[in-house]
Amino acid sequence: MGGTGKILVIKPSSLGDVVHTFPALELLRRAYPASELDFVIHPSLAELLDLSPFPVRKKILFNRKELGSPLKALPELCKLIHEIRREEYEITVDFQGLFRSGFLSGCARSCIVAGFAEPREPGAAFFYNRKFDVPMEQHAVSRYAELVNKLCGTSYPVPDVKIPLRTEGLPRMPRHFAVIVPGARWKSKTFPPELFANVMTEVRKICPECGAVIVGGPGDGAAAARIREILPDALDLTGKTSLVQLVSVMNMADAVLTNDSGPMHIAALAGSRVFALFGPTLPGLTGPYGEGHRIFKRSNLECCGCMKRVCPRKGEVLCHAIDPEEVGREMGNYIKNKIK
Repeated sequence: MGGTGKILVIKPSSLGDVVHTFPALELLRRAYPASELDFVIHPSLAELLDLSPFPVRKKILFNRKELGSPLKALPELCKLIHEIRREEYEITVDFQGLFRSGFLSGCARSCIVAGFAEPREPGAAFFYNRKFDVPMEQHAVSRYAELVNKLCGTSYPVPDVKIPLRTEGLPRMPRHFAVIVPGARWKSKTFPPELFANVMTEVRKICPECGAVIVGGPGDGAAAARIREILPDALDLTGKTSLVQLVSVMNMADAVLTNDSGPMHIAALAGSRVFALFGPTLPGLTGPYGEGHRIFKRSNLECCGCMKRVCPRKGEVLCHAIDPEEVGREMGNYIKNKIK
């Protein structure tokens, strides 16, 4: 590649997965500094690309809802393909590794169509003309960065990505605070709101000046309300921040208490210390990327890491029974030492 062409990246979702591509995008920018980048993205996540370390020229919207509708799927697919084919690309990279993302990459008018040799859905590889052997049993950040390094013939380490802060429109924040993220896409990853509140109660025994800020989407309002019954002075920002504002909130926080969720990855990207609760998922693959973060899980349970979206047990979800005193003690001591 001469370094003056266009690059297309395909990674429509999810929130955490898009955030995981940022170090890889930085590597692409370093390899091809004169190039322009287009990105296929879900509309709800498009704003996040404003923080990309490789500036995005065009956001090509992947309207998943319409594509799943019997009446709208065909015209929406034709519209998406037309948009992708409007440009000529020198490189197209499929980070998603699903059949549909592979198909879209194959639709691009691109000299190079690159992806994993063993993608998540094997059919995706049919559409690539450059397939790279990348170990899939590693953290997504490392996996995407390695794909780019092999594509570009480079050997850069995974870079730290610095993102700009945008605090316009945010309310007055406490001087010192921890962010609470009670929501998650899977029911099995959604720990009880009482656990979050009880952890913060323990934190305040060690660090009384630490405030609490609850974040999440509109659907997390009930969990936030339950937390505020126990922590009435907590600031509830669920459904009230944009993705760009959420990054700034995470950056300002002294620590983040979270489920395995998209905002957890935003917190890690923003440079916050993450205290994460894990049950059905695997921290080595989907945990917060970087040094110093703390994972809490029931290590004595065989079913931990089951990867089931809904716990098959009826009644109490055993992996959710994490000791709030242990989490609160570690988190409280960290915040106390940080703000000294």
